Amino acid sequence: MLPWYYSTYWWDGIPYYYADNNYYMWNGSAYEQVQPPTDFNPPVQSAAAPGSGELFAYPKNGQSASKQATDKSECRAWAASQVGNSATASSAAQHQDYLRAEAACLEGRGYVAR
Repeated sequence: MLPWYYSTYWWDGIPYYYADNNYYMWNGSAYEQVQPPTDFNPPVQSAAAPGSGELFAYPKNGQSASKQATDKSECRAWAASQVGNSATASSAAQHQDYLRAEAACLEGRGYVAR
């Protein structure tokens, strides 16, 4: 079984599961550890620097760049409507509420948000 915090990366239509610095594939009955293809280049998953106020979203379902841009834009607008502010909120607490709302929206659309 994969841990709950795994990420899914699609390469040539095949899902690779990533957790704890290892890649896995489903072999039909269990997950097995594998080496990714040599030309496999998933996004670097690094959290934002503390206090930077940025949210990073990583696609789990092979979303295209266009779909990612649309989802991010729509989630930013939705988050602002939920907390009554924008990404440049006047207080740290409001900004954290905004980031939580944006992350919830993105995760609901199939992203890992950090």
